[in-house]
Amino acid sequence: MIFIALVIMAIVLHVFGYKMSAMFLFFFFITSGFNLVPEEVTRFIFISKGIDFAFLIMLGILIIDSIFIKDFMKPDSMTKFLLPLAIFLVVCMAYSKFVLGISLSEIIRSSRYLFFWAAWFIFRNLNHEQLNNLLKGLFIITLFTSILYILQLFFETDILNKTFVSKAELFGMKLRRYYNHPDMLYFFTFFAIYCNPWKGGLRVLTIFITVLALVLAFHRNLTGFFLIAIGIVWLIRLPRLKRITVLTVSGSLLLMATVFFGYRFVHSRTYTDIKNVLAGNFMDIDTDLSSVMQEGTFTFRMAHLLERTIYLQEHPRAMIIGAGLMTEDSKKTQSLFGFNVGLAGDATGETVQLDSADISYSVLSIRFGYLGTFVILLPIIVLMVFFYKRRGNNLAVASFSYLVLVFGSSFFSGNLMQPITFLMPVVAYHIVCKEKKIPQNTIDDE
Repeated sequence: MIFIALVIMAIVLHVFGYKMSAMFLFFFFITSGFNLVPEEVTRFIFISKGIDFAFLIMLGILIIDSIFIKDFMKPDSMTKFLLPLAIFLVVCMAYSKFVLGISLSEIIRSSRYLFFWAAWFIFRNLNHEQLNNLLKGLFIITLFTSILYILQLFFETDILNKTFVSKAELFGMKLRRYYNHPDMLYFFTFFAIYCNPWKGGLRVLTIFITVLALVLAFHRNLTGFFLIAIGIVWLIRLPRLKRITVLTVSGSLLLMATVFFGYRFVHSRTYTDIKNVLAGNFMDIDTDLSSVMQEGTFTFRMAHLLERTIYLQEHPRAMIIGAGLMTEDSKKTQSLFGFNVGLAGDATGETVQLDSADISYSVLSIRFGYLGTFVILLPIIVLMVFFYKRRGNNLAVASFSYLVLVFGSSFFSGNLMQPITFLMPVVAYHIVCKEKKIPQNTIDDE
């Protein structure tokens, strides 16, 4: 009941003008209590996760503001990308309900993260100071949770919400590898680097904390794409002549490295495994498949995606609109699918058919098809282009580099199924627009 009371409090605070406080409660729920409140605590009747409480806050604010604020839902340049998403989602939900016979509760549970694009209108209605204070407050909270994340490695125990733990080897030492990164860490790592609200030693300290927390995940792909994002930003900010020179030299070095390492790669066991995967021979992989699955290797991710791709090719209608918005624990899931590649479920021990935390595109394609995947990714791509065009703005640069990391790591995580992934750039977009009084219909402007 305490969480329902917080939902009501957030809506009341918003109505009485304490909009920033209401938004803090919104982000509190959408990040599972800033990664400190387990899901078991937030379960209440039909509510299974903190994200459901966040949805109730958003819905309440949207209803009230649309009634009392004139032109609250007026179209802007972003709505022409959000409208196709909304239409597709309605069609997809109707197809799942009336054609496939999936229950409405399952449909909502499977697609609810997309509903949070509606928060666009709430953030648009906040002024520049409110948005800035919201971002700075969330930055401070993320610094605190990042310190807690780092302390986990020293105390060898979960402090943030408990998730999967494995081992990583560093300089011959075996260290615990925690997967419970603060939800907003990646965005605020770039925020700390490019538009830190503090100066001097405090700025250096906050950069050190966020970067250290990111690196201590011991995730090679995450660290690699972080460095790539930093490199891309450095490159696009160079004068044109220097940029061409750097690209020419880098291209030559990359070509030589590709020839050298490519020769070794085509004679490796991994290359043989990938050929088997591409041929659809998942069981012919020359490794222990169960081990590959548990370790979440690149071969596993390719196999996971391609097995779902083969299913879509065999079911043309699913290629367009997806195979349905059923939940993982649905009886229909077990009757429709028989995928071999996937992690074993904690409760049943059976292969997880639809959900995956290892790659975003398997989940997007099987649930929404190719058309749906494009429609879902389009608003994020549009935001990325917007930030690139305004790379002279530090917050725009931080947001652009963050989205580079998002797309890079989406091949190695389920980040595209998390609302926080696109909500942070949405907040940044409105700040950038209001900072220099850019009209809301300038997404397509050069």
